[in-house]
Amino acid sequence: MITLGPALAFVKTWTAQNVRPDNLDDAEQRGEELARALLADAKDAGYDEAEIEEAIGDDVVDYMIEALGKAGDPKVGGV
Repeated sequence: MITLGPALAFVKTWTAQNVRPDNLDDAEQRGEELARALLADAKDAGYDEAEIEEAIGDDVVDYMIEALGKAGDPKVGGV
């Protein structure tokens, strides 16, 4: 069984609770908004941006844009 680090677990939980299928025509802007919200909540939880980016292995905006795409894709459990 793979154990997630606390920062990655935070991101995955936050993403599951906050990322919903949106109009992907504006995915970049929505990804930026979600990234700002994630980082604000992460800061409140004691994680800085570097910890979050290290945990996800990606830029936070890019991660959120990818999450938006997955949320709207029925092949991966989206709508």
